[in-house]
Amino acid sequence: MFRPVLFSLLPVLMPLLPAAELTVATFNIRMETRGDLGTRNWNARKDLVVETIRKMNPDLLGVQEALPRQMDYLAGKLPDYERYGVGRDDGKNRGEYSALFVRKERLERDPEEGGTFWLSATPEQAGSKTWGNGVTRICTWARLVDRRTGKGLYFYNTHWDHQSQPSREQAGRLMAQRIDGRKRPGEPVVLTGDFNATETNPGVAYLLGRKVELAGGKAPDQWKSPLRAPFFELHPGVRNRNTFNRWKGVIPGSRMIDHVLVSSHWEVRKAWIEHHMRGKMVPSDHWPVAAVIALAK
Repeated sequence: MFRPVLFSLLPVLMPLLPAAELTVATFNIRMETRGDLGTRNWNARKDLVVETIRKMNPDLLGVQEALPRQMDYLAGKLPDYERYGVGRDDGKNRGEYSALFVRKERLERDPEEGGTFWLSATPEQAGSKTWGNGVTRICTWARLVDRRTGKGLYFYNTHWDHQSQPSREQAGRLMAQRIDGRKRPGEPVVLTGDFNATETNPGVAYLLGRKVELAGGKAPDQWKSPLRAPFFELHPGVRNRNTFNRWKGVIPGSRMIDHVLVSSHWEVRKAWIEHHMRGKMVPSDHWPVAAVIALAK
């Protein structure tokens, strides 16, 4: 006699179940270079990088500045994640990666949708740079399917130029075009990256839906499908939000250049800058940024 009653209650109980949350993070791990001495050296801090990632516990992680040997180290220390990406210099294994690390147990990568495009006028040409940037810049992306819900999402991770403002503005336009051009336009988007630009920079502001003038344009432009910044939604009054720490730890200032951005499909539950240290030792010259999101009802 109880079975019909229990089954009849299921439609009532389902809306009460918590939505499946996802934790997203972006982390410029600082490339391995001989010029970084002492605690700045990759071999000295690499386990702290992994420790920081584990502390955030992301389901989706976008890393920047990861050279091939660093990618191999992270993959070995994070066996529960699938790595995805290519070196920016040749589209294979040379140069820095702007790679995705995706928790295997939670998310499955769609093998038919994903890849890397170059932030240039020839985005399919490996190693290309045409907008005044002296350094090659890329975006790596993939369509993922949430194993809990069966729903798909698009994950993009990028690293913009540190010197050329025209390059940053053109990158904003190109990335908006690529997001608009995804095969399943109704599915949600997550974008992570080191943008080398704050939220007021026209390149980032364009992605956030503000009307701005962009390099290469003829008039002010406004994206019709803007993203949102979880950190600013939840912490609009926080003034000290530097993410480029210059190896000095937590320093005052508002230069937040590392961002997690999400489409309107998401409800934002939490957002933070991860100030994880070991004494005075920092894991990188950038602080990672993270957010907890869930599909809006």
